[in-house]
Amino acid sequence: MKYHFVGIKGVSMGALAEIVKSMGHEVSGSDIKLSGHSKSNISSDIDVLVRTSAVNQGSPGWVEVEEAERRGIRVIKRSELIAEITQDKKLIAVSGMHGKTTTTSLLGLIMVEAGLDPTVLVGEGIEEFSGRAYHLGCGEYFVLEACEYDRSFLDFHPEILLLTNIDEEHLDTYPGGLPEIKDAFAKYIENIKTGGYIVANGDDENIIEVLKSARKDLNIIWYGKKEYLTEFSLALKGEHNRSNASAVVLVCDILGISQDHIQKVFSRFKGANRRMQFWGEHNNSLLFDDYGHHPTEISATISALKSEYPGRKLNVIFWPHQYKRILPLIDKFSDSFSLADSVFIKDIYFVPGRDERLAVSSRDLADRINNNSNKAIVFTDDDEILDEIDKISREECVILTIGIPPIYMLLEKLISKGK
Repeated sequence: MKYHFVGIKGVSMGALAEIVKSMGHEVSGSDIKLSGHSKSNISSDIDVLVRTSAVNQGSPGWVEVEEAERRGIRVIKRSELIAEITQDKKLIAVSGMHGKTTTTSLLGLIMVEAGLDPTVLVGEGIEEFSGRAYHLGCGEYFVLEACEYDRSFLDFHPEILLLTNIDEEHLDTYPGGLPEIKDAFAKYIENIKTGGYIVANGDDENIIEVLKSARKDLNIIWYGKKEYLTEFSLALKGEHNRSNASAVVLVCDILGISQDHIQKVFSRFKGANRRMQFWGEHNNSLLFDDYGHHPTEISATISALKSEYPGRKLNVIFWPHQYKRILPLIDKFSDSFSLADSVFIKDIYFVPGRDERLAVSSRDLADRINNNSNKAIVFTDDDEILDEIDKISREECVILTIGIPPIYMLLEKLISKGK
């Protein structure tokens, strides 16, 4: 079989392509980061075209989907392919709006350490997997970061589901807001195999509500703040990471993994790429980068850094992602920066095919933040803001870039500036 991946340079899509290739299939792919998207990329020997949920009408890759359909080539979503290749595996899925990548990474690494040799697919690369977002195993388990975007997780049928949280997110695909999101999670839980397990966050009211209607044959195991890792030490910082790690311990209990294996991984795992990732120092200031693009994630990262470095000012550079995300959550975004000492905001990133240029701007967000304190400014010129950050860094502070991936390039430039 030959699979063609539209958007193959995406971290997860590239990882999935490698897994499929390891199974003996032929793989091709296209991406706007390569030579772009074109009808000519669709050759007659392709059996299946695989697209992400981000590839839809209006996005550059859609031209390849249309050409494949014209040729009679089977077109499936990434999640459908994952469902197919995990049919003969014991699937352990990690779901929730926040914390999936770190939690999946921890669990996968512990299972590898314990000799279970799972296949693992996460949403970002980790050092322990040589920077990749996957691990190819020969064991019976498949550990998956199962995303809720576009209801992709409804294609999966796990034996164990680890559920971190349910929150207002991806409102471009859930226009009905939280009620629609909770309904999707309720349907997802129906997919769990008979007698399966749910390890659920008992501090999350939305999860508690959704699980009230769960099937009686399912084994629900709760975790919460009272159970946060009393017998383990964790290299990761922040209460949110202690919560995620607590859930991982409970899944390990189900699998019969010893505490020694758990502690070995907890002691050495520093996090996935762009998850409160330490970049180095500049003028004796500490540089961090994070993927956070939702108020809950931003607040958790800022809180963790302020707790870890209470004597240093925290200066944040934020690149917002999607008008459809910012507008309905603008008050929550404003509140999420309450612990920051200064906030520099780049213009909202527009996502073709998934977004609309709604009546909201980064200036609106800055104004909301400045209602309480005059600490937020909007910038459009990277070089100008780089000079400002360079000045600030002489105060021996903490500098955090957060948001969509290109924002970390400011740290690269800052480090180069100091050489």
